[in-house]
Amino acid sequence: MFPRYSRGRLALIVVALLSLAGFVAFTWPSLSDMWQRLSSGLSGAGWGVLLAASAVQLLGHVLRAARTKVPIDNVRRGSLAGQFRHLAIGYLFNVVWPLRIGEVVRSYLVAKTLRISFLYTLLAVVLERLIDVVLVSVAFLVLLAVVGTSDFGVVPVAAMVALAVSVLLIASFAALVRENTLLMRVAWQATSWLNHDLENRARFKLWSVIFGFQRFFRQRRQLARYAVLTLTSWACYGAAAAMAAFTVFPVLGGQAALVAAAAPAGVVSPSIGNGAPGTYAENVQSFFAGSTSLDVGTVALFAAASWAVVTIPVLVVAVIALFVNWARRTSAPIAGAELAPSDGYANKLGREQDISGSMTHFLDAYFQRQRLSQVMHRLEVDGNVSLVRFFKGGSNAVTLLATSSDGELFVKKMVPPEYAHRLKNQYDWLAERADHGELVTVLREQHAPDHYAIDLEYRPSSVPLFEYVHENSFAESAAKLSEVWAYMYGRVYDLGQLENRPDVRDDYVTERFVLRVRAAAESHPALAEALKADRIVVNGQELDNFDRVLARIQSHEIAWNDLATFRSSAQIHGDLTVDNILVDLPARDVLIIDPSDDNQLRGPVIDFARHMQSLLYGYEFLNDDDDPVVLGEQDGLPEITYRDARSARYAELADHVETEIMPRHLTVAEQRAVLFHVGLFYGRMLTHRVAINAGTVLKYYGVCIQALNGFLDQYDPTAQDEDRAAVGGPPRRQEILSR
Repeated sequence: MFPRYSRGRLALIVVALLSLAGFVAFTWPSLSDMWQRLSSGLSGAGWGVLLAASAVQLLGHVLRAARTKVPIDNVRRGSLAGQFRHLAIGYLFNVVWPLRIGEVVRSYLVAKTLRISFLYTLLAVVLERLIDVVLVSVAFLVLLAVVGTSDFGVVPVAAMVALAVSVLLIASFAALVRENTLLMRVAWQATSWLNHDLENRARFKLWSVIFGFQRFFRQRRQLARYAVLTLTSWACYGAAAAMAAFTVFPVLGGQAALVAAAAPAGVVSPSIGNGAPGTYAENVQSFFAGSTSLDVGTVALFAAASWAVVTIPVLVVAVIALFVNWARRTSAPIAGAELAPSDGYANKLGREQDISGSMTHFLDAYFQRQRLSQVMHRLEVDGNVSLVRFFKGGSNAVTLLATSSDGELFVKKMVPPEYAHRLKNQYDWLAERADHGELVTVLREQHAPDHYAIDLEYRPSSVPLFEYVHENSFAESAAKLSEVWAYMYGRVYDLGQLENRPDVRDDYVTERFVLRVRAAAESHPALAEALKADRIVVNGQELDNFDRVLARIQSHEIAWNDLATFRSSAQIHGDLTVDNILVDLPARDVLIIDPSDDNQLRGPVIDFARHMQSLLYGYEFLNDDDDPVVLGEQDGLPEITYRDARSARYAELADHVETEIMPRHLTVAEQRAVLFHVGLFYGRMLTHRVAINAGTVLKYYGVCIQALNGFLDQYDPTAQDEDRAAVGGPPRRQEILSR
């Protein structure tokens, strides 16, 4: 009864056997000549020595397989038998095909069997071979310095070239693993030419190689083991060659014996050609070209003997390995089984599932050498945490979903040390309200020289409010918003009296708005150009530009006074966008995350403005749309056109908040001021947008201008509509807020 092989295994068997058969057919004359020389030139004792040399050669291959296993085990442990099996099959392809294609085959088989990164495996094998070339080249140069080349045809130039090329390639690889800034930028730029999916996959593969080898090189015991196995495997190869040499040249002594023992390694190791016996024999004979003490027949016999020792045993093992799998295979996941997050993400070099899509933002930031992405990379290399998903953070922060070594999933937020106080405020704010079921639970904080971080509870059962409102009825969605505000007014706010604070307003508008817009324009030429004109066209609507609309607001006594009139609270959330609200299923409880209470102007009006930043202008939709916006021109005015993808459900909820919730909690002045603060928030984000995605800056600026004009429209809508009609723009629907 014949064993059943997979399609891949059958394809490998067919290709290998056909290749081997073709190799034998094309090299048959050379093979016949070698066999005749061996059969006529060796005694029974000589055959015994060659068999022993073959055993020593195979022992060297076993040690080489163990050597390869060291960096591979850094990813996932496999068996030595498996490594040896794949090594033998790879050698078969090296013999019968040029360009050492067997190394690629070997790497593929190892990666497929263990379900790990093929690129990491291939580079581990390539690095292994480059180290071999360095060792052999150095050994030859030392040998030639000792014995000289007058009596032999050995030319040092080939060894020097091989040594130089190998050292250069190893140095380049080391620079990449050490995250050389130039190489990182080249990698980022080169991958950016690909489509989005290929770009992400390429960056993930390259990052995982850097990550994997950094973890490997940090383990000194593994490096020492790797070095010992390298030297001992080559000692076996040298011993096998010496046994063949002393069998054929029993009276060869001293320097000549050393050259003879070194000849097989000199022919095979640096070569990129195939293992054709005729070519091999010619190269071996060139080692003895200048010798007058050795006849051509003896040298040819040695070439045949050494080729047989190097080639035939491993080919026999390879053919057996094609049909008999004595290696332990890592068990595959059960079909249909869902991997735990820790299984899918803890081992970044594993290939059970494609996780590159969840690391897009991290990979982009990492190859651009952004500080916090480098910190996260170091934490991953050190084994402290394992990145699951990387989110776009605030101006100076990153947020990520991570898993610990014991499989605990948690949300980690990080900032550079100079901004630690901001995140520390969030930690303290949440810790003070640890008993509030409506808030995410804070777990711990970490202080480090290069970052400050806090860890937050992760609830897999929670869904973003954005998803909830688009998958449930309007009534259920509106109820969730009401729950949010009931919690804020019931347990967070400590409201004072209605006050007029022009000093707070002036500082707030100047520091958090005007200066931020100016700073963004300094590093974004298109934004600077858009700011110059008094009027601007946004999505077909002509509006007052930044300086003009702000001047009109400041000169409008009621409007400017409304911005200074508000009820303050010692505590607010500060960033109550829809993005920062979750719904915990199946109980459907509201869960609020990411407080950011760092505003000079502190009151519920700020939280409502953040809320309407989402509902009125589709903040979440804008964040998901990375299409760059180009500054155009219409009738001599700058023009910004972007895709406004706000949903109908958002429009319904915005109307609900404006007509049902805000009138219950805010004064008329505060309700009118909300729209100004919405524009302010979009304007103050511009410096951050310049840093993370400069192509979307004009879109956010356009929303800012719309909100500012909308704020002023509330005070004299008729005049504003007439003004727009005069310049050909569509009138804007206005509702005068009143109690």
